Amino acid sequence: MGLRISSTAVMAMAPLWVALTVMSAVAQSISPAPPSATVIETVPLSAPAPATASQPVSGVDVPKVESPPAAAPSPVPQVTTVVPTIAPTLPTPTPTLTSLAPPVSEATLPDPLELQPKPAVIVHGKAQWESAYNEIRDAFSRGRASAEKAGLVITGYPVTVFVDTNDTSFTYDAILPVASVPELTPVDFPTDTRLGTTPAGKAIRFAHLASYDEIDGAYEQITAYLDAKDIVVKDAFIEEYLVFGDTSASPATTINIFVQPKK
Repeated sequence: MGLRISSTAVMAMAPLWVALTVMSAVAQSISPAPPSATVIETVPLSAPAPATASQPVSGVDVPKVESPPAAAPSPVPQVTTVVPTIAPTLPTPTPTLTSLAPPVSEATLPDPLELQPKPAVIVHGKAQWESAYNEIRDAFSRGRASAEKAGLVITGYPVTVFVDTNDTSFTYDAILPVASVPELTPVDFPTDTRLGTTPAGKAIRFAHLASYDEIDGAYEQITAYLDAKDIVVKDAFIEEYLVFGDTSASPATTINIFVQPKK
């Protein structure tokens, strides 16, 4: 059985069709556009955050890692200035000189004694009384130079033996005691210098404690003493200079005077 629609019905449905047609067109005009590409917004990268200690995770024991201790700064080396100590230069000590007789303080003058011979360097010479003191000192200087050159050590006070005398001049032996002497006289010794010994034998000792200019007074007293004791002595007399003043007028002079009896 066919569906029949009357013209009246079509006429009645015409507005509805038109309305549906219009709505379809509108729907097509407002259909959504195809999806566009996805846009991803980016955030500018920032500098990495400084490392921090690990945060503990809940329920998990994380061992604590301790940072190593900071290294101690290297010590600055101390620079110490070392000043070398220089020992002062000391003079060579002079050997202790010994006398032919005991100290005056240990004897009652005049005192008899026995002189012991000692090895010596001897300078022989002749001089005038007017220049006796300087001549004798010069002879000792020459003898000392000869002894030192030969390596001989002087151990005693200088001694003069007045071998021969007259009113104006005298002959002398200027003697320097030494520790030892060689068997032969050194070839470079001056002609007036030789090796020998100091005076030996019995003697009587007197002392002169004043300048050499005043020594004549000492000999006058010695002569008076010998005459009073009737003692005859040898012509030669001996002087030992314990303190030898710089000049004949020096008051700081100490001299032992020895005379030797003939018997």
